[in-house]
Amino acid sequence: MRRVLIVDDDKNILTTLKVHLEDLGWEVITAATGNDALRAFERHQPQVVFLDLKLPDITGLEVLEKIKATGAKSYVVIITAYATIDTAVSAVKLGAFDYLPKPFTPSQVEHLLDMIHKVDSLESEVISLTERLKGIERQGDFVTKSKKVRALLQVARQAADSDASILLTGESGTGKGVLAGLIHGWSPRAEGPMVRVDCTVLQENLLESDLFGHRKGAFTGAVESKTGKLAQADGGTVFLDEVTEMSGAVQAKLLHFLQSREFTPVGDTKPQQVDARILAATNRNLEESVKEGVFREDLYYRLNVVEITLPPLRERPGDIEVLAELYLKRFGREQGRTPSGFNQEALAALAAYPWPGNVRELINAVQRGCIVSRNEQIGPQDLPPVITGFVDIKDQEGVLRSLVEVEREHIQRVIEHTRTMEEAAEILAIDPATLWRKRKKYRLD
Repeated sequence: MRRVLIVDDDKNILTTLKVHLEDLGWEVITAATGNDALRAFERHQPQVVFLDLKLPDITGLEVLEKIKATGAKSYVVIITAYATIDTAVSAVKLGAFDYLPKPFTPSQVEHLLDMIHKVDSLESEVISLTERLKGIERQGDFVTKSKKVRALLQVARQAADSDASILLTGESGTGKGVLAGLIHGWSPRAEGPMVRVDCTVLQENLLESDLFGHRKGAFTGAVESKTGKLAQADGGTVFLDEVTEMSGAVQAKLLHFLQSREFTPVGDTKPQQVDARILAATNRNLEESVKEGVFREDLYYRLNVVEITLPPLRERPGDIEVLAELYLKRFGREQGRTPSGFNQEALAALAAYPWPGNVRELINAVQRGCIVSRNEQIGPQDLPPVITGFVDIKDQEGVLRSLVEVEREHIQRVIEHTRTMEEAAEILAIDPATLWRKRKKYRLD
């Protein structure tokens, strides 16, 4: 819902304007003082602010300056008496969108909101065209300059129109969950629910119950009946994250659903029919899992009608700076301050790092930089030590080393400087199960 903040110490104006904006479909937050307004702005991030110049504690101009300093995209309309028109013009020069002289009419408010909508649409179009000229494609939170990834997004958009199962593969943190959300949003099921099931966090019986539901008394602790995620997603989409972690019994039950579109809750005897599309994701090689006998071959083919493999961040280095800038702006808005960007040393450190945790690890690094930086630009001293302390990919003799060697060394360093595997996995921005497999692969015991 569109959100607006009204700041005025005149209760009549607050009430009248609030009622009118709510009738127009806006969510309205009000504040009677400048300091209350700044707190409300930080908490609610409104798209539009109606701001009186004369407030009981600080001036409207001070509030405007602090709002603009956050870097948030918000349109500020100054509310002013005719006697302070000159001040209102000064406010526009400081970044206000326009001013509204008292007394104003509902039609004047609607006209201003219509102007804001048109300007916002034009600004968004300019940003989109600029990004296209730079070779950047933006789909929600999915931003890329990579031709390979743009081609994958095109496949995903085409596949979204069907009801076919889609298998998303790739390393942890490459954006499989984000892409699943986009596919749901592009699909004819967009108005229906999208329900996520994390297959790594629950034991076999609990995962079965979470996905298919159960009846009261089906097992110890089942004190009441529960509707499973599959039924909750009726008319929508179920996203099975890390599907390879399912036990054989749950795999068999999922296969039956994909074949018949029906399932039986745990402890029940009556099948249920549900219209839900299945999207699945894994960071493991499913073909290898089939060969090893830990994943059913027939289920693999049912899930793998369309497979989309997202490349790791190290294979699309052109996206590193683009994504870093995107999330810097986002975290800056959330925290009320935005460094203007990254200095050259920081960008060089980001570019040299192999990103074993992929986009998820990059997001964590940017958030840390935004929190700790006290300069206009984020420098290498603001980034996580594992990034700035990363050795050059050349060894002491200047011979290039393989990515496997670099990743092994980095994981070993993180493990040595953390107390638990969970802490190491969090720093690497991968799940503990993935870290365990990498430890085994690289024999880091």
